[in-house]
Amino acid sequence: MENLDKLNRLKSAIKSGNPELIDHALDEIKDHGDDTFITPLIEFIHQNLSRDVKEKIFQLFTDLKHENSVDQFIHELQNEKDLDILERLVASCWQNGLDYSKYLPWFVHLVIDQEFQIAFEAFTVIENMYGKIEGDVETLAIEKIEKSIPIAEERKQYLLKGLLDIIPNIPLDQDPVDF
Repeated sequence: MENLDKLNRLKSAIKSGNPELIDHALDEIKDHGDDTFITPLIEFIHQNLSRDVKEKIFQLFTDLKHENSVDQFIHELQNEKDLDILERLVASCWQNGLDYSKYLPWFVHLVIDQEFQIAFEAFTVIENMYGKIEGDVETLAIEKIEKSIPIAEERKQYLLKGLLDIIPNIPLDQDPVDF
């Protein structure tokens, strides 16, 4: 019930166009939201909102820190049809640092089949990936990459060859950040 109230407040704030109300509602979701807000927030991105509001919503995805959000977030990305939005959302995957390892095959698919900018963002997700990759998943991904290299454009060949080195060396745990 509380999440529904937050969502309704966000909808009202967006309809009002009042930047202060929108900021307050987005801050509340940032501080106390969960994966139930992912779908509505992506729906809001598709609406005719100011660039500033859209950027704040994208920033929420960049700031995701709850591992339980990964499945819902990827589900939404897999259904995204707008390539500009998809590119931004894929970028948020490597920026938020969550464990996307079970989605390795999907990110490999993006590198192979999507336009270069999305492919580059998916490559970066894999490059920053950590977690257990099952042997058969790794093997199938590498086989798919090897078959794709000869028919890929030159820029993608570079990414795909890089993945052949990266995938077998995906660490189990996230490296701590050195300051």
